[in-house]
Amino acid sequence: MNATSRHQTLSLTTLTALFIPLFVSQITIADSREDQLRAGLAAMERQHYATAMRAWSDLAAAGDPEAQHNIGYMYEEGLGVTQQYDVAMEWYRRAAGGGLAEADHNLGMMYVDGRGAARSWAQGLIHFRKAAEKGLTESRYMIALRYFEGEGQIQNRRLAYEGFRETDIEGYADSQYMLSFMLLDGTDVKRRSAQAYVWASLALVQGQQQAEEIRNAASMRIDEAETQYALFVLSQCEASGARGCLRALDDLP
Repeated sequence: MNATSRHQTLSLTTLTALFIPLFVSQITIADSREDQLRAGLAAMERQHYATAMRAWSDLAAAGDPEAQHNIGYMYEEGLGVTQQYDVAMEWYRRAAGGGLAEADHNLGMMYVDGRGAARSWAQGLIHFRKAAEKGLTESRYMIALRYFEGEGQIQNRRLAYEGFRETDIEGYADSQYMLSFMLLDGTDVKRRSAQAYVWASLALVQGQQQAEEIRNAASMRIDEAETQYALFVLSQCEASGARGCLRALDDLP
C-alpha cells in the first residue's frame, strides 16, 4: 500500500504557509518575533537561504520552537547549508521540547526513514503519538497507517480503519484514500462500494491521484440508483466538508 504522510515543512503558527514579500533591508530591522518569522519565510520562498537563516538564528538561540523547527528543516533538506540529518534532528528535538507538534512529527518521520538515526518504528511512533496528542492530523494518519501495515506495532486493521475515519472527516486526502481502499476491498471491514466511491472522489479532488483507480473500480460495483445517490452525497460533502455529510455517507451502501 503506497500511502505516505506529508512531511511538515516551514512553520509560522499564526500565519501557516503565508509568505509575505519583504525586502532584505526590512529583514535586518525586524523587531518582533512574527516579523522575523515572516521575513525568514519570505526569504525561503525567494531561495535566499542565508537571509532566512539570519532571520531565524537569533530566535532559535533564544528558544523559539518555530524558528528551531525551520532551521532543522533547512538542515534536513540541505537548503543553503550542508545537508546534515543529525543536526536537523537536534534542531527538531529542541523545537519538540518547546511543544511544537510539527517538530515531533518530523522526528518521527526521520526515525521511520532511518535518517539521522537508526531506523526505528518504535521511536517514530513515540513522536507521532506526541504530535497526535496535540492534534496534528498527519501524525494521527501515520499511527493509523502503522496499524494497517503492522510496522512497529501489532497489526490491527479495525483500529486503522477508525484512525483513517477520524482524519478522513477532517479532510485529509491520504486518509480518505485509505478509507476508500478498505471499503472497496472489504477484507477488514464490510464492503461499501458507494461509500468508497465518495471517499475516493473527495481524495481525488485534493490531488490524491491514486484515488482515481479506487473511484473507477467502485463505480463498476454500484448500480445507477446508487451512483446517483453517491453523487448527491458527494455534492453535500463538497459543500459542507466530510464532517457535515457524515450521516449521509454512513447511509450509503
